Parts: sequence; structure tokens; C-alpha cells
Amino acid sequence: VRNISVILIVIIIGALLIVPKLLISDKNKQQGSSNQGSQQSETPVDVFVIKPIDLENEVSTTGTIIANETVDIRSELTRKITGIYFNEGTYVQQGKVLFKLDDSDLLARLRRLDLDEELNLKQQDREKQLLDKGLLNAEEYDIRETNIEKIRADIEVLEVELSKTEITAPFSGITGFRNVSIGSLVSNAVDLTTIQDISRVKVDFSIPEKYISLFTIGQDITFNVEGYDEDFTGKVISYDPLINENSRTIVLRASANNKGSKLLPGSFVKVKLKLENIVNSIMIPTESLIPKLKGQSVILYQNGKAIFKDVETGIRGEKEIQITSGINSGDTLVTTNILRLKPNNKVKIVN
Repeated sequence: VRNISVILIVIIIGALLIVPKLLISDKNKQQGSSNQGSQQSETPVDVFVIKPIDLENEVSTTGTIIANETVDIRSELTRKITGIYFNEGTYVQQGKVLFKLDDSDLLARLRRLDLDEELNLKQQDREKQLLDKGLLNAEEYDIRETNIEKIRADIEVLEVELSKTEITAPFSGITGFRNVSIGSLVSNAVDLTTIQDISRVKVDFSIPEKYISLFTIGQDITFNVEGYDEDFTGKVISYDPLINENSRTIVLRASANNKGSKLLPGSFVKVKLKLENIVNSIMIPTESLIPKLKGQSVILYQNGKAIFKDVETGIRGEKEIQITSGINSGDTLVTTNILRLKPNNKVKIVN
């Protein structure tokens, strides 16, 4: 019993000496770990102080050049070609004869009708004399006049048909390739050639439907074409009121001068449409915008913490996007490490 008592006394004395030291050491470790964790939780970020600016509103899109006027030349008659009077890819004036069709049978019929008319006119003169003398019935004389009018009507029809054997340029322009040769039998289903007026050109391009209220007829555009370093200019002249259901865009048409015939139909162009300027617009870097399942948000710096704000967007540029609601001028926007942050995380401004 004495030995046990001695051992217990030794254990109690040792405990009284060691436990306080262990508690102090553990407390110091906890404090150090707490301080270190506090320092580590401050995420370094760059920020951007929002200031309103006057936005030069401009839409960048793509389009296609089309000719000012274009037509496929076809024959209204089914006949053989007897003459071709133009060179491919050359400029022709309005009214120039391009193709001549075989008209030999039409000329023969016209000659016969001319003879019939001449004969009936002679007979009409003789019958007029008889009518004046009372030797001819007035009804017979009226029949003669009617026959003459029928012959003249047939002549007019034939002359119209004869005019169609000469196929002319409907307007001044540049011809395309000819698809037939002399001796070819053609009909109204055969494209003989094309003519395109490119003294001016049209530029068709699409813009998102959200800009419908911002554009007007007469607005300026600038565009450029592959192969030329210069910028070309034009003006919006019309639009297609039907919105594309798939792309949700509306097609606009602009007109541009084509001095030197540099702009060719079918060319791909990059278009910039200048819209009405927006004053006091809030623009932020595009990379600071956070997409969500419903809508979008940004992170603001407030009192050393990351505060998430839902926003609505407007015009998107190459590097910036307009914010229409959700944040205000003077707010401090977080622009880096946004994927590492959660609401109310502590942040430290670096730049």
C-alpha cells in the first residue's frame, strides 16, 4: 500500500507540472494556425473602379455584296440563234443588241400581210367609188374596212414578235459568260448570259434583333473586303422586316459607290454599323462577367469582402460589355481570381 501511495503521489506531481505546459503549447498552436488561416483566406485580386463613359455605339457583323441590278438574259421565243453581238465580261450600254434569233418565217408572214393590206386598200378605194354612186351596199363596204383592220392588227402582232428576235440589254452593265453559240436552239428556260450593274453595289448584313430600335435609314456603315486594305463606306437604304427565327437577327441593306469596280458581287465583307451614341454608359471587362444558370453576375469589392451582384447586359464589344442594371458608377469591380471566390470571401487588392 505504501509503494502504491508513493507512485500515485509521483504521478500527480508529474501531471501538475506537465499538463499546464501542454495546454499552453496547444493554445499557441491554435492561435498560430488561426492567424495563418486568416492570412491565407484573403484572396489577392485586381479591381476596376467603375466610371461612366459616353459609348460610341457600333455593331460589328458580316455581310455580302450584291450588284445594284442583275438579270439573267433569256429568250421569250423558242428559236435558233443567228447572231451574237457582245464579248463576255465587257460593258454594254442599255438597249444594245446582244443576241439575234432566226426571224425568216416571221419576215415572210409579214410580207404576206403587207401584200394583203395593199390589195384590200385598193379594193376599198374602188368600193368607195361604187358606194358614192349608190352601186354598193354600205354593209359590204364595212366588211372591207373590218378586214383591213384585222390585217393591220395581225401585222402589229407580228411586229411585236419580230422585236423579240432581237434580245437587248435591259440596262447598262457588265455581261457574264455566254452559255450558247450561233445555231443553238433556245427557249425561255435557257440562260443565255447575265448582266450586272456594279456602278453601285448593295451590301446585305444582319444585326441582332435587340438593335432594332437603334438603327435608322440613312445611317453610315464602313466595311472592308479581302484583298483591299482600304475601308469603304455606304448608307443603310432599307431592311427586311422579317426577323430570322433561328438566329434572331434582322437583315439590313446598304448602298455604296463602286468607283473603279473594286467591289464585286458575292464578296464577303466585314461591316461596322454606327448607331446612336449612349451617354453615361457603364462598361466592364468581358472576362469579369460570370455566367449563371439564369442570368449573369459580377463580383464587387466591399469592405474587404467579395460581394456577388446580379446584372443585366447590353452591348457587347470585343473586350468590354455594357451593364444596364445591377451595379453603379463608383463600385469597385473584381477582375481577377473570380473563379476562386465565393460570396463574402475575404479579398486583398493587389492592383
